[in-house]
Amino acid sequence: MNTSGIIGHTRQLNVLGLLLKSGNIPNTMLFSGKSGIGKKLVAKHFLASLFCRGDNPPCGKCSACVQIEGQTFPDLIEVHPDGKGKIRIGDTDRNEAGTARWLVDRLSKKSVYGTCGVLIDDAETMTTEAQNALLKTIEEPQAGAHIIIITANKSLILPTILSRGMELYFNPLGIDEVRQALSAAGAGAADPDLLSELSGGSVETALLLSRENTLPAVADICGEIAAYLTRGANLRLDIAAIQKKISMDQILSLLLTIFRAMLSADITGAPLHPFIEGIRVRDDEKLVKIIKILLALRKGLANNLNIRNALKGMLYSIDSIGGFGLPKLDGTE
Repeated sequence: MNTSGIIGHTRQLNVLGLLLKSGNIPNTMLFSGKSGIGKKLVAKHFLASLFCRGDNPPCGKCSACVQIEGQTFPDLIEVHPDGKGKIRIGDTDRNEAGTARWLVDRLSKKSVYGTCGVLIDDAETMTTEAQNALLKTIEEPQAGAHIIIITANKSLILPTILSRGMELYFNPLGIDEVRQALSAAGAGAADPDLLSELSGGSVETALLLSRENTLPAVADICGEIAAYLTRGANLRLDIAAIQKKISMDQILSLLLTIFRAMLSADITGAPLHPFIEGIRVRDDEKLVKIIKILLALRKGLANNLNIRNALKGMLYSIDSIGGFGLPKLDGTE
């Protein structure tokens, strides 16, 4: 498989190349892993390879590749979240493109070229009703159909769907790989080393951080938490502004990366980037607790928590948190 333009993921690309060579391609595959690391790009290369007629698929030059690039190829179907960030089941009285019922109807029809490729992006945004509507199609797809489900949070995918396909897990990119991707994207980052370090292996996060005022906003939140942990300063935690730039999951991931770096530096004695050094917390016990709090909040995202209020409440009670003293965030006791 032609891997031009793909950075990293050597093992996963080798697996997919072997599948193409053998012709023994699963009907359903799950590409899981952190957001913004290239899962969708790999999936599109793989699906394009099924239709390409060039010598090194996808060649990018044959008729099929040109149509795929122009999003006009009839047998390659993409489903994405709607304007409200959801993949919905769809109404029964209208065949609304991009919904689960639309996809089921589309896959019930004969493909033009005898093979059909489906890419479901951000599949964790599918409602439970949408997932249930797709279940039978995933269990018994039409002949020649190949469905790739892409997710950054497979815990939100129904177990019945997870069990029906082959999973390929994608690791976060290395710091050097993120730096390479930033350069390839032409990101005029003032400090690509810092962006690569804070990205957690996600090019998407690094690019978002390169936007004007995003990094200072992250620094303000970290600095406020650090000031509270070190000297009991007031907590305001104005997260609303930065949420317009990056998602809450990305905010929590960034905070985790920064506080983990502080703890690692304390343990290993390794130097910290000046950005992190300027807001450093030197209390290892409190660093362990804030890391546990942030991990718990990430798990709680699926339960529509008010993360700002939850974070403030847990920080205010941080001294009472023991080794396993974090509250559960899924509504259970």
